[in-house]
Amino acid sequence: MNNNAKRCLVIVLSMILLFAACHAGEQVSDTDSFSSKTPNTVNTSVNSGISTSTFYMDESTASSGSTGGSSGIDVSTSRSETGTGINTNRGTADFRQFSNTIDYTGGGKSKKGEDYLDYKKYAAGRHEFKDMIGHESEVAAVRLTDMGVFPKTTNFGPSGSVTVVNFIRYLFAAANITKGSATDSQLIKLAESNKLIEKGIIGDYNINITNEQLAYIIDRAVADRDNVSQYSMMIKDLSSIDSRLKQGVLQVVGLGIIECSNGLFQPKAAAKKSVVADALYRLVNTGARVITPYDLGELYKDNKNSYLVKSSYKQNPGGIQLGFYSNYNFQDMTFTTFGKRAVDRVEFYKWTAMETSKGNYNFKTFGNDLAAHKMGNTVISTIDISANTTWNSQFGASNIPSFYPQDITNSITRAAAKKFLYAFVQSMLKAVHGDYILAIDYELDWQQALWNTEAGIRRAKLFTEWYEEACSVARDAARDIGASDRLNIIVIYNNITSLHLRGANKNSWMLRLAAASDYVGIDSYQFYDDKTDPSYTLQNIRFLINNYSLKKPVIMCENGLDGIKNQTDSVTGLSSLQVQANYYRNLFREFRFALEKGDFLNKDLSGYLVWELKDKNITSGKGIKDYKGGDKPAVLTVKEGIKSIEKQKQFNPSILNSVRDATSGADIAVNSGAAYDKLTYITRNHPSSNGGSLNIRLKKPGTVFITVNGEVHYVSKTMSSSHSIYISKGLESGFNVIDIYFGSEKTPFTQRVESVSLI
Repeated sequence: MNNNAKRCLVIVLSMILLFAACHAGEQVSDTDSFSSKTPNTVNTSVNSGISTSTFYMDESTASSGSTGGSSGIDVSTSRSETGTGINTNRGTADFRQFSNTIDYTGGGKSKKGEDYLDYKKYAAGRHEFKDMIGHESEVAAVRLTDMGVFPKTTNFGPSGSVTVVNFIRYLFAAANITKGSATDSQLIKLAESNKLIEKGIIGDYNINITNEQLAYIIDRAVADRDNVSQYSMMIKDLSSIDSRLKQGVLQVVGLGIIECSNGLFQPKAAAKKSVVADALYRLVNTGARVITPYDLGELYKDNKNSYLVKSSYKQNPGGIQLGFYSNYNFQDMTFTTFGKRAVDRVEFYKWTAMETSKGNYNFKTFGNDLAAHKMGNTVISTIDISANTTWNSQFGASNIPSFYPQDITNSITRAAAKKFLYAFVQSMLKAVHGDYILAIDYELDWQQALWNTEAGIRRAKLFTEWYEEACSVARDAARDIGASDRLNIIVIYNNITSLHLRGANKNSWMLRLAAASDYVGIDSYQFYDDKTDPSYTLQNIRFLINNYSLKKPVIMCENGLDGIKNQTDSVTGLSSLQVQANYYRNLFREFRFALEKGDFLNKDLSGYLVWELKDKNITSGKGIKDYKGGDKPAVLTVKEGIKSIEKQKQFNPSILNSVRDATSGADIAVNSGAAYDKLTYITRNHPSSNGGSLNIRLKKPGTVFITVNGEVHYVSKTMSSSHSIYISKGLESGFNVIDIYFGSEKTPFTQRVESVSLI
């Protein structure tokens, strides 16, 4: 070692020891921050949620900034997951460099004044890893490379291995302690002197790091969380883990840093480079950590074989709600295919169909909206009132009853429309009860023909005046029956048009529409010649958010692509079915990049709905299932895309709020959307994988729907106080987790679960 290197190492070690001496016993608050540019020092806290400046970077250039404060998960059983930076349970020289804090409030950091974005060009220049395009660890590899953790190379080698000393090098680079200039011996000495590695635990630092060694080192770099011994139930090969490393494995699994796939940790296997990348990324970016299959908190006991717990969830303000248009009332099919959804696109009501003679309304039963609430969904529905063939000759049929003048600006028509809307809103809220997002008039660009013409601009002004008045009427109707908190209004735009591109300063009418609404919606069907490319979709979302949302939450209510059987795409040469599947695969890939960058989607885009669940008939094609309900290839890519986002704590629509024992029964708050209660049945010794019956008794009639081991879903949608669900597949011999959800036609309401048994 030369003199300069020795001097540098001495300075580093001196600063570390000085820090430890000064801060022994100190606990760092959730809102502590760090400078991403402080070299060669051990920081008191790496608050590495999505708000951390390191991850607010351009695809090619990292930028620095300050971290945002946050509150962690508040679990009533007093487990600590909001952990602090360096913690002192292992001595004053302990290397506790990384926090467990997640900033759930983090929103986008893109420039709100940006007029347009060529997303196609943006995405194409993201990275050079030819072997990582579409890989499940692609985001981690790219982000860490941008940070300087991994070198920029043509190929990343996700299936390759990593030596112990190189992993230490990567870890120190991620912690901003060294950027790769130190020698191997310096790195090892620094790691051992700071108790990142205890002498004798790892003999040869030049061999490939194993999964258990990876977990051991990461555990010693991150703040502990309590009660991780509970996860010993789910690791089938726990007994083969080195006893000295077992606690580290449980910690990283419990923190969601390393996944335990299919119950196997494979402790002695060499860790793949993709696993190393994911683990490091989740270490420094806490929002990317995965949600564990269950959480028992203080309820876990080593000698207990089964648990029934009640978990309560609140809405994640920075999460994204992923759902479908479930073809009016196929929400049970949506659940059995994709699991619990927070939101569903449901109905299309028309004034002309409900007022069949002057002043006489036929509001029907709102049965499809009720069906959505039975499956725990927030409802998005539309009441079409003003669109007509006079304004738009291409519109199929007027929404204004024929016995009124066909112009919403006519005083007679306007008065009748307001009277109808007031009655409709009250009737709907009385019937449906639960939270409801209502679009007053549908895709306004299309319905009202709001193009960049003199007539289109005139209609935009007239429609805005009607819309503002209609929103006021709807809110008055809800207020007058005490339901103001259950009605939300959404305005729905279409693709970017030349009118939109004039800019917000020339389109004040769009800002007025957003101001009158609670949500801004987007329906987008705009594609390049290569329809597998989702760039236009991302451009539409970003442009409308940046220019016309007024920071209101944005939901893409409709987006999808035809998947017609036996048609060949002339551009890609693929079948239309495969083009559809590839579109969704690429779209969810872009969602992940944008979300994990802290980009415009996070918080700004609060929901995305696939249009549609299934084909309406044999000739239609936008469904990801055929008209009989059979799966098209897109089902798998959508399922994988949803899982890739929702398994991460930062982006899941819900946040775990509390866990309580439910062995003797439980009161359940039945809501719709992202805030709800559920029961979870966990057993470590189910006798066989031959199936079984889950029997549930309720105090009053309701619906029940369950998920077995995170993969298989069952529905009992009859409003009943007794449910018996036969589980034909999904159960395994030994360890099982069954999540039990509850619904009702009219929500919110409180349900009492009297008993749950698995036979």
